[in-house]
Amino acid sequence: MRRSKRIYTKLTLIPLHIIIRPFFTVKKKKVIWELNANQKQQLQRKWNKIFEFSEGLSITFQKDKELIERIKRETSLNNKNNITRTAAYLSFYKSHPEVHWSFLAHMVSRNAGYFMTDLKGEFLPDLIDRSVIEELYFMLEKGNSMIFQDAYPQLLLYEESKRRNISLFNLCKFFNVSSFMEGIWEMFFDGDRTPLLPTAQIINEQSHIEKHLIRTEQFHKLQNQISFKLQEWLHLSQILFPVMPINNTIGDTMQGFETIEKRIMLGQNLYVMLFQHNNFDPVYNFAENNQHTGSRSDYDSVVFAASKKQNTGSPKEKLSLFKTKKNQRLYSPKLEAVWNKNFHGPFHSSDWFSNPQKIISQIRLVSKPSSQIWMAYWAGLHQIETVYLLIQYYRLIKKK
Repeated sequence: MRRSKRIYTKLTLIPLHIIIRPFFTVKKKKVIWELNANQKQQLQRKWNKIFEFSEGLSITFQKDKELIERIKRETSLNNKNNITRTAAYLSFYKSHPEVHWSFLAHMVSRNAGYFMTDLKGEFLPDLIDRSVIEELYFMLEKGNSMIFQDAYPQLLLYEESKRRNISLFNLCKFFNVSSFMEGIWEMFFDGDRTPLLPTAQIINEQSHIEKHLIRTEQFHKLQNQISFKLQEWLHLSQILFPVMPINNTIGDTMQGFETIEKRIMLGQNLYVMLFQHNNFDPVYNFAENNQHTGSRSDYDSVVFAASKKQNTGSPKEKLSLFKTKKNQRLYSPKLEAVWNKNFHGPFHSSDWFSNPQKIISQIRLVSKPSSQIWMAYWAGLHQIETVYLLIQYYRLIKKK
């Protein structure tokens, strides 16, 4: 076994990233936007009205019955897998660019697809037990599907409300959508173009998966797996929004996934990066010009390949500083080539909203600067390659 000539990379990049990260950790959160007194009063009135008329609601108009059935069909059709969900979010945004969250959802859903294929990619199959890989995939798939099942009917109701020029959000109940979002959509339809809608959508979707995914016994068992803790320690859960050239990529690291406050903060950070800074155009250009397949070769075909190269001989280091070595690429398969088990229910009601006064105080847009994401991502790759090579070398030594 020839010792790597590039080992200095791992002795510089990884420690450098570890040194830089605390400087961002101590930076304070910044409130970008919060509700004013008028918005608070309007929301409270709308929610009171929704609660008052929610009991015994039925649909008598044939036109609305047909709309409900059509939205259910379209949601089911587009909720086939991560590829179809991701495409549906982008398609909606192109028609309704005022609904910022749909593009944010598209980009986050792309990354969910990358996480899914990483589990079958270059390194993780040799580091994580097969049973845990299956569980990790199903957790990612279930969360991705649950959020879409809750959010997409809301988007289609808005589209039809816009077409008819009349609010149809009273129909939210027929899709098990929280009354919280019914009131928020009413505000948006009335003309509120502050960050209220995207901020509320981030809160709603994370609250939705909190009860039926994060707090489940299945998730807690997975969380306690040694392999799951290893993956989190390696800091491989970066959400990347590619900006070309690729080293200008923006994003944030997903840590503390089990904590709803941290998930909401992550969503808000990502929203601020896209829509409050000057990053939207290059990220949108990427999304428009690169079809989502789940392979990381979508955004970097120099480093990643969707096809697997046959391994020969002893394991060798593939990574250099911010690239792979000559004629080397990391295997990152297309999602539909490696996963065909998808989540199609059962889907539960989004019944988390019960305290309007408490949630009103939480509706605000907060941001906290994150470390250089491209450095963090590559440091994570080098960490995992180091662990991978050590395991391979140990197996070779054990055979001898």
